[in-house]
Amino acid sequence: MGRTPCCDKTKVKRGQWSPEEDEILKNHILKHGTCNWITLPHRAGLKRCGKSCRLRWLNYLRPDIKLGNYTQAEDNLIFSLYAQLGSRLNLALQLFS
Repeated sequence: MGRTPCCDKTKVKRGQWSPEEDEILKNHILKHGTCNWITLPHRAGLKRCGKSCRLRWLNYLRPDIKLGNYTQAEDNLIFSLYAQLGSRLNLALQLFS
Protein backbone atom coordinates (compact mmCIF):
# COMPACT_ATOMS: atom_id res chain seq x y z
CA MET A 1 0.00 0.00 0.00
CA GLY A 2 1.89 2.98 -1.25
CA ARG A 3 0.91 6.38 -2.37
CA THR A 4 -0.60 6.84 -5.78
CA PRO A 5 1.92 8.20 -8.25
CA CYS A 6 1.65 11.91 -8.90
CA CYS A 7 1.65 11.42 -12.66
CA ASP A 8 1.93 8.84 -15.43
CA LYS A 9 5.72 8.51 -15.69
CA THR A 10 5.49 7.25 -19.27
CA LYS A 11 3.95 10.51 -20.50
CA VAL A 12 6.29 13.02 -18.85
CA LYS A 13 9.53 14.44 -20.14
CA ARG A 14 12.58 13.69 -18.05
CA GLY A 15 16.05 15.17 -18.00
CA GLN A 16 17.26 18.70 -18.52
CA TRP A 17 14.86 21.59 -18.73
CA SER A 18 14.97 23.67 -21.90
CA PRO A 19 15.02 27.46 -21.73
CA GLU A 20 11.57 27.43 -23.37
CA GLU A 21 10.18 25.19 -20.60
CA ASP A 22 11.74 27.43 -17.96
CA GLU A 23 10.08 30.46 -19.53
CA ILE A 24 6.68 28.74 -19.74
CA LEU A 25 6.85 27.67 -16.09
CA LYS A 26 8.06 31.07 -14.89
CA ASN A 27 5.41 33.00 -16.82
CA HIS A 28 2.62 30.67 -15.69
CA ILE A 29 3.58 30.93 -12.01
CA LEU A 30 4.02 34.70 -12.12
CA LYS A 31 0.61 35.07 -13.77
CA HIS A 32 -1.41 32.43 -11.85
CA GLY A 33 0.62 31.69 -8.70
CA THR A 34 1.47 28.33 -7.18
CA CYS A 35 -1.69 26.69 -5.96
CA ASN A 36 -1.67 23.02 -6.98
CA TRP A 37 1.61 21.55 -8.22
CA ILE A 38 -0.02 18.34 -9.45
CA THR A 39 -2.27 20.13 -11.94
CA LEU A 40 0.14 22.97 -12.79
CA PRO A 41 2.06 21.20 -15.60
CA HIS A 42 -1.14 20.38 -17.46
CA ARG A 43 -2.53 23.92 -17.01
CA ALA A 44 0.77 25.47 -18.11
CA GLY A 45 1.10 23.16 -21.11
CA LEU A 46 4.22 21.35 -19.89
CA LYS A 47 4.88 17.63 -20.24
CA ARG A 48 6.55 17.46 -16.82
CA CYS A 49 5.69 16.00 -13.45
CA GLY A 50 4.27 18.40 -10.84
CA LYS A 51 7.10 17.56 -8.47
CA SER A 52 9.64 18.39 -11.16
CA CYS A 53 7.95 21.76 -11.76
CA ARG A 54 7.89 22.53 -8.03
CA LEU A 55 11.58 21.70 -7.58
CA ARG A 56 12.56 23.65 -10.70
CA TRP A 57 10.71 26.72 -9.43
CA LEU A 58 11.95 26.53 -5.85
CA ASN A 59 15.59 25.77 -6.66
CA TYR A 60 16.27 27.69 -9.88
CA LEU A 61 13.57 30.02 -11.20
CA ARG A 62 12.19 31.98 -8.23
CA PRO A 63 12.94 35.70 -8.67
CA ASP A 64 14.21 36.01 -5.07
CA ILE A 65 16.68 33.11 -5.24
CA LYS A 66 20.34 34.03 -5.04
CA LEU A 67 22.55 32.33 -7.62
CA GLY A 68 26.31 32.46 -7.68
CA ASN A 69 29.03 32.70 -5.08
CA TYR A 70 28.71 33.97 -1.52
CA THR A 71 29.85 37.52 -0.80
CA GLN A 72 32.63 38.11 1.71
CA ALA A 73 30.06 39.32 4.28
CA GLU A 74 28.02 36.10 3.82
CA ASP A 75 31.19 34.01 4.19
CA ASN A 76 32.07 35.83 7.40
CA LEU A 77 28.56 35.30 8.79
CA ILE A 78 28.70 31.57 8.04
CA PHE A 79 32.12 31.22 9.67
CA SER A 80 31.09 33.13 12.79
CA LEU A 81 27.84 31.16 13.18
CA TYR A 82 29.72 27.89 12.75
CA ALA A 83 32.24 29.00 15.38
CA GLN A 84 29.36 29.82 17.77
CA LEU A 85 27.06 26.87 17.04
CA GLY A 86 29.29 24.19 15.55
CA SER A 87 27.95 21.53 13.24
CA ARG A 88 24.33 20.44 13.08
CA LEU A 89 25.01 17.55 15.41
CA ASN A 90 26.48 19.85 18.03
CA LEU A 91 23.52 22.23 17.68
CA ALA A 92 21.03 19.37 18.10
CA LEU A 93 22.88 18.18 21.21
CA GLN A 94 22.76 21.72 22.65
CA LEU A 95 19.05 22.04 21.98
CA PHE A 96 18.09 18.73 23.58
CA SER A 97 20.39 18.72 26.60
